This record gives sequence, structure tokens and C-alpha cells, in this order.
Amino acid sequence: LIDEMNLYYADPFGIVFTPDGRYAYVSSSGVDFVSVVDMEKVKELLEVKEDRIGLSEEKVKQYARNLTLSNEYVVGRISTQYNPKGMVVSPDGKFVYVANRLSDSITIIDTQLQETAGTIGLGGPKKVTFLRRGEYLFNHAAISFQKQLSCNTCHPENHVDGLIYDIAVDGGLGGNLVDNRTLRGVAYTAPFKWTGKNPTLARQEGPRAAQLFFRSHGFEGKDRDAVVAFIESIPLPPNRCTNPDGTLTPAQERGKVVFERTHTNGGCYIPIANRCITCHTPPFYTDRAMHDVGTRAYFDTDGDFDTPQLNNIHESAPFLHDGRCWSLEEIWTIYNPYDLHGAANDLTKQQLNDLIEYLKAL
Repeated sequence: LIDEMNLYYADPFGIVFTPDGRYAYVSSSGVDFVSVVDMEKVKELLEVKEDRIGLSEEKVKQYARNLTLSNEYVVGRISTQYNPKGMVVSPDGKFVYVANRLSDSITIIDTQLQETAGTIGLGGPKKVTFLRRGEYLFNHAAISFQKQLSCNTCHPENHVDGLIYDIAVDGGLGGNLVDNRTLRGVAYTAPFKWTGKNPTLARQEGPRAAQLFFRSHGFEGKDRDAVVAFIESIPLPPNRCTNPDGTLTPAQERGKVVFERTHTNGGCYIPIANRCITCHTPPFYTDRAMHDVGTRAYFDTDGDFDTPQLNNIHESAPFLHDGRCWSLEEIWTIYNPYDLHGAANDLTKQQLNDLIEYLKAL
């Protein structure tokens, strides 16, 4: 809604309003700008009367086709320093203060003149290290065609957006739908992509990202190396599901037994290939290999998929390669009818609950 026809303002993050409600300020962390929106003009376009939108269906279609619509209500673009995020308006409405995360600074916007009034440095490091350069490139949309998106667009906070993607080049439109995967703790989990096509992050962030996402030349040379170094430095956050001292709860201890078991409840031997721990080996809980676990869908061209790491898996819904599972339970209660994805059909409800609790603790 704040983009122009041939220029985008990627990764909108914060929005604040002046006390009188006349102007809205939207920070775009991917392009280092704040957009000024005239809310009275927005109300005119939406034909707001008595706090109700009066747009006709035809008007909605007309607006949807109008790629220059933002020109009607965006009345200013104010440059900031690197990666503007949160904002606050002064009580008298005269100033907007913008936190620039990667510059360790605050930009002050004069709301009367709609321009920068100054900058407050917060005493952060002045030297742009190799990793800091990589983090900036990761969060900036300059790499993409018309600044449409950054790496952070799909991986906010270096994590996931919870969406499923249809990457046409990977199998034609509607083929090979894929769930987005976290970048936290990926340094030692190659290969990458659900299909395992990328042996290194350098390939992932180089020509492949350029072709599939950025529609540009992509990251090259030292810039690519810096982005890769930053991604490899992304840590796993502390797990919130264990005891405060990091030990397992009683339910998680029981789930660990299920995860590592070698026999079914009836005493039958579980083939090595059908044990959870065979493919999901510590410390990253992946054997970094391809397996067919019976989850191939009608739109998939292949049934072999890369084994995902399980660390902090509870934060990465949806699950499976195409994101069809919205809970961990569904992996076994719905999509594992023939025990191809681990021997689980004999589990009691309590055992399954315990297994889920253990997975959350990894």
C-alpha cells in the first residue's frame, strides 16, 4: 500500500500516528526510509463516512489495478539511517523518533516540515565488521529488483514467516510447494533446501537466490561471503520448553525414551531405518541426508526430502516439506499411515504427547 509502481518500500515494520490522527509514519526497514501517509486522503479514497468504509465493489477492483495509488496519500519519504524499526511520537506531536537498529542511532523527524531534524548517536561501534556488513546486506532490499524484498522479508528475525511458497522454477507453477525453513543454527546442517540441491550457503545465497527470489544479479564476491558468514553466525535462541536449569521435565524424559526406542509396545523390533534417532541424530538432530518418508504429495516431482534439523522445532510451524501440518501431532496422527516416517502407529496417546514434549525440548 505504500509502494510505487517501479519502486518498493520493503519490510514495513513500525507505524505511529500523530496525536490528531492526521498523519501516519511507516518505517520500511528494508530500504531505510519512513513513509508519511495522509490519513485524511486515505479516508477520502475509502469513502469513509461515520467510521464506515463506503467503497463499492467496482471501486475496490479499480484500486487493486492501480499501481500508482500510493501517490494519492503518501505525502513524504524521509531517509533514515540503517534498518529503521520502532518509532514513537512526541506528546506534542511535533517530532517522530525512529530507532535505526543497524546504525545504533535515532532519526528525529520534524512533523511540520516532514523532514529529518537531526540524528542521535547511541554510542554503538563505528567500524563495519565483516559480519555486520553481512547482516546489513541480509536486511536490505537493494539486492532485489525494484527493491521488492530482502532476505529478512521471508526470514524475519533470521527465522521464518510461517508461509508456504510456490517457486515456479522448481517445478512449474503449482509444483513442489515448500515450507519456509528457519536460518537459526543452520551453519552445520548442509545440504540446504528441502530437495537438498544446495550443498553450501554460498550457492544458496548466490546464483540460486538471484534467479528465484531477487530477479537480479544477486549477491556476488565479498558481499556474498559476508551474507554467508552472517547466516552461519546466527545462533539458536535458548529453548523455552525445558526446566529453567535446562533439564528435561518428566514428560520429556518419557518422550526421549520413545524417540530412542528400538522396539514397539508389542515387543517387535523396529528396523534401524524406522527409528526417530536414526535420521534425527544429535546434536542438530539431522543426518543431513535425503529420505522418502511417505509424505510426497500430488504436486511433488520427487519423494525424497532433506532431513530437517529439530532444534527449537516448536517455533517453526507449519511442518513437513510442504507445510501441510499445523501441529507436530499431525505428522503422525494424519500423515504417517504406513509408519514410513518412524514407527509410531502403536503409540498410546500419552506416549505421543510425551514424544511431542521431548521434541519441543530439543
